[in-house]
Amino acid sequence: MKNSDCPLSQHKESQCSQCSEKIGLNVVICPECHAAQGLEALAGVDPNVRIKNQKLTIWFGFLFGVLGVHKFYLGQYGMGSLYLGFSWTLVPMIIGWVDAIRTMKMSSFNFEQRYCRRVNRRFA
Repeated sequence: MKNSDCPLSQHKESQCSQCSEKIGLNVVICPECHAAQGLEALAGVDPNVRIKNQKLTIWFGFLFGVLGVHKFYLGQYGMGSLYLGFSWTLVPMIIGWVDAIRTMKMSSFNFEQRYCRRVNRRFA
């Protein structure tokens, strides 16, 4: 049996799940659109979306609001730094509690729309 007779050896390419560009079977990231081509792509999970947990954000706001941990968790590093910088005044603790209560009253859909963002990855 020749190597060309084997049906598996004829198909050495697949298509990118995002841009449908032909890529090799062992390629992890599409060279055109930089989309992941692993188990995440096969499972229908976009690896560029960062999922945040609403309940964990609420707990961080109540317990560590004075340090701005909930802001750092949500990716708001500037606001988290302000909370941390002014933590000696205890004002961030009160604002952290208010943030936690607001997050608690927020619907899960609104929370995901606001904080679960797509991450743009750029490769050189």
